[in-house]
Amino acid sequence: MNFIYICRGGENEELRYSIRSVVSSFPDSEIWVVGGIPSWYKGKNISIEQNSGKWNNAILNLNTIVESEKTPEQFILMNDDFFILDKIDSIKYYHEGSLSDKMNKYLNLQMDPGYIKKLGSTYAKLERMGIQEPLSYETHTPMPMEKGRLGEVMQYCPPNLWRSLYGNIQKVGGEEIKDVKVYYRERFSSISYDYIKPTIPLISTDDESFLSIRDKIFKIRFDKKTQYER
Repeated sequence: MNFIYICRGGENEELRYSIRSVVSSFPDSEIWVVGGIPSWYKGKNISIEQNSGKWNNAILNLNTIVESEKTPEQFILMNDDFFILDKIDSIKYYHEGSLSDKMNKYLNLQMDPGYIKKLGSTYAKLERMGIQEPLSYETHTPMPMEKGRLGEVMQYCPPNLWRSLYGNIQKVGGEEIKDVKVYYRERFSSISYDYIKPTIPLISTDDESFLSIRDKIFKIRFDKKTQYER
């Protein structure tokens, strides 16, 4: 199984533990990092200077995956803050129900206006394409993809969200779950995932929650270096 990470610059401690969690479940997996490459990483990679904003960097990394002759045709798309808590034997598609519900929920919580705008533009684009009640694939979980099919949806980015475009346009279906993002700040407690009693063995962190969960869980469960670390 192939896992491809799109990564920011820097030493990226999140990536270290994310890779360890993947290897724990899939020891024979092949891992790629596209984007910023930490000095400790020694696996397959395509190094790209991350000189723009977060979203533009991510789109550049994704287009590089699509255009490269080196990257595998089938892969699991990863972010550096995705983690597999317990051993699993497959990666599924996950959605969280209505994309419009996600947008309204984030509006009520006064979350990042830029992200809310992207949710809205993605919803509008999918509706214009004839997809009624599009689903949200913004679940912060690993997502199986095919390079050619990803290329078909990347023409609509920016400003739209590639995971929800891919899931709806390619009709991947999937299991409905709650978004697995763990938020540190109390004001987001209503949408923060309960990593103590998870419904599936996957979580994602923000910058603050990572530090706490790393010390409580990751350093204990994923304490050994992998073949991808110097």
